[in-house]
Amino acid sequence: MGLRARLAHLAKTGDVPVFVVVGGGYRSAVHRLRLVEGISIVASPRHASVLLIAGALTNDATGTVSHVHDQMAGPRVTVAWGHPEPSVIPVQTTVNGDVTEVATTIRRLFHDVLSGAVAPEQPLLPDVDAVEWRGVGPYGHGGAGMTGGTPYGRPLALRAPARDNLELDQLPVTVGPWFTGFPPGLALRISLQGDVAQAVEVAPTNLIQAGPAGLFTRALSEPTPIRDLEMARARHHIEWMADTLEIAGVDRLAVRADRIAGMISPGEVDPVERLVKAVRRSLLRLMTLRNVGVLPGEIDLAGLGPVVRATGVADDRRREEQAYRDLGFEPVTHSGGDAWARFSQRAAEAVQALDLAGRAGDTRAFGNGEVEAPDGLHRMGEPDPANRLVSILETVLIGSEWGDLVTTIQSLDIDMETVSVGTPAP
Repeated sequence: MGLRARLAHLAKTGDVPVFVVVGGGYRSAVHRLRLVEGISIVASPRHASVLLIAGALTNDATGTVSHVHDQMAGPRVTVAWGHPEPSVIPVQTTVNGDVTEVATTIRRLFHDVLSGAVAPEQPLLPDVDAVEWRGVGPYGHGGAGMTGGTPYGRPLALRAPARDNLELDQLPVTVGPWFTGFPPGLALRISLQGDVAQAVEVAPTNLIQAGPAGLFTRALSEPTPIRDLEMARARHHIEWMADTLEIAGVDRLAVRADRIAGMISPGEVDPVERLVKAVRRSLLRLMTLRNVGVLPGEIDLAGLGPVVRATGVADDRRREEQAYRDLGFEPVTHSGGDAWARFSQRAAEAVQALDLAGRAGDTRAFGNGEVEAPDGLHRMGEPDPANRLVSILETVLIGSEWGDLVTTIQSLDIDMETVSVGTPAP
């Protein structure tokens, strides 16, 4: 059996490594794709053979998605799922069906490209240096003398004052917008000294196109069944828990959370409560979440949903709705205000939401221009909580070690679908 035949055989029997660029309206769908046998969603495009563009992106995403595409080792192929035509980059095929259909398409194309039935995709970007360095400087290596500049095309770490007044090497890097440890679409410019962020700037970005209006958006203008609202809230929080567990490296519990999110029914609280007990036994809170991401007291957190309630403040628009009061609703709160408190808060709210959904019957709430969504208070015509959360990142992340920085961002639950920062990326 030749090499090509062996690769084709592996394609039939092994998992397909897929890197996903998540656009508008498809975050939940990607969670369901994670559970499909034979599909392995990887954290880096360098480990992938299939690029999946799931959901809608703006034209400003073309350059960043092209960079992701070209980082994949060949042979490679691109699939669009629910992504409008024309695509921001060339794709092999577009799927508008369900999870089963896109998984089948991915496996088929992966097999075809390895067997030679489909030609592998070529790089999208020209093979040129990102910055001019050849012949620059006295040694032609791009540096200013022995230091400075961009030797061999890469920025050189130069000495700068640290927060403790020491002079240490400081390296400027840009992370995102498709780094799997960040919300899709978020990019940060960070000055690192060792693994400590000494300066943080949110890079201009307008990459994700808003998907179809969701349930909570519709609830701004029309009374909506509490049962539907609370089931959507519970699924959102459980999928967020799955992302948090995956980023923390607790893959087994992340898969379990995704399964629960796809299977829960109104009133079915036991699976979530058992999941939280398993998380507590894993010591995750002690290793990565406890005392991480405590927000400064001078930041106004009013209206930021679980983020403010995790500091002990019972700020929840639902308590003003008569239909919720009739159900005996009272806001859940936690103390501490760190990443673990926010994890515990969302877990408790998921349990509470399932209980409310099981008892709500056909009662409806909201429709008066305000709604308590999973990420906080939404008001018609005003920026969503995600915009406020992005605006505080440059303050709350400075001085964080890299692992704590990623954990803090994840704990805030920022959806970049509703956020446009500065001018669009070129």
